[in-house]
Amino acid sequence: MSKILMLCRWYEPHIGGVERHVKGLARELRRRKHQLTIITEQYQTNLPLEAKLEGVKVWRIPYPALKSKRGVWQWLKERRELVEKADLVHIHDVFWWYAPTRLKLKQKPVYITFHGYEGSRPPRWQAVVQRKTAETWCRGSICIGGFMKKWYLARPDIILYGAAEVKPAPWVKSRSAVYLGRLDEDAGILEYIKAIQIIKPEITLDVYGDGPQAVEARQMVKQRRLPVAFHGWSHEGDKGWRKTHWAMVSRYLAILEAMQAKRLVVAVYNNRIKRDYLLCHPQAKNMLIAGGAEAIAEQMMALTAEAERAKINQAYRWAKGQTWSHLADKYEQLWKR
Repeated sequence: MSKILMLCRWYEPHIGGVERHVKGLARELRRRKHQLTIITEQYQTNLPLEAKLEGVKVWRIPYPALKSKRGVWQWLKERRELVEKADLVHIHDVFWWYAPTRLKLKQKPVYITFHGYEGSRPPRWQAVVQRKTAETWCRGSICIGGFMKKWYLARPDIILYGAAEVKPAPWVKSRSAVYLGRLDEDAGILEYIKAIQIIKPEITLDVYGDGPQAVEARQMVKQRRLPVAFHGWSHEGDKGWRKTHWAMVSRYLAILEAMQAKRLVVAVYNNRIKRDYLLCHPQAKNMLIAGGAEAIAEQMMALTAEAERAKINQAYRWAKGQTWSHLADKYEQLWKR
């Protein structure tokens, strides 16, 4: 049993891929009798600064302190005992929070997980330098996706693609698709909507999520009179796998969940780093990966039922092993190095 301190920008009840990664990992580590403490942001002023969620102690950096690096560093300095009492520290992306403490407590084992990339464009050189510095200052690192070796010059100890535990869904014959995630440029919501208009015979699309392109997406659907329904952020989204035939998703967590549900993944990219993000996936050959609406529609219309079944089954054989237990095994493996 170890006392583990984790740092991540957002945590429950905030919704997102990193948040679900950390929550699922924390739950599994608690089952293994580890003691978990998490430091995160008070992203809303009504959230308590201290809480206990499913046996995990959560400390939130107060909203006012988040306005500057100095404020974050001072808050952590005043709570140095959280670090001192921990057997190890694991950081999810936000290494700069911990940098001054790392200089003062050099013997404390520190590890890091890098999730995704910044924005929707290739990283600036400053971002590459920052990640390389964090990697150098930590005892070990995990990258969520092999694309980071090229774009961030990363040298991870372990490469992962997330974890999930979704039950296979019954086969659905209807011409329907589901989209789960943020409605933004990088996730490709507008390209998926454009593809709906091109695909023949027509298919329907259920959209679960919200984001900066929500208004534009709704306007596009209304103007073109497309069979697309918007449901916002909803827990019903997890049931979307069971009601539809295809999964129009392009982020690792949603891709994995779709594969476990035995749904064919249709993934879109709009820049070079997103292209590599998708093509480096272990099951890239068992997805439909395209660079725009026309390419999406072309691949979907050309795919035979036999080829689709083969892709789904091969992807499922890999995906069913990507459980929270498997994820925790990898983290424990890293910490023992």
